[in-house]
Amino acid sequence: MTGKAIVNLIRKLKEKGMGSDEILAIIEYVETHDPKEQET
Repeated sequence: MTGKAIVNLIRKLKEKGMGSDEILAIIEYVETHDPKEQET
């Protein structure tokens, strides 16, 4: 993700009432997991 995309995502999720810790966890997951990975 670009910096701009991350900022836009944070703004949108905060508008929906999501907390900073949850947002950071989502961004970390998106940036560190291969899309082909499947969680069990």
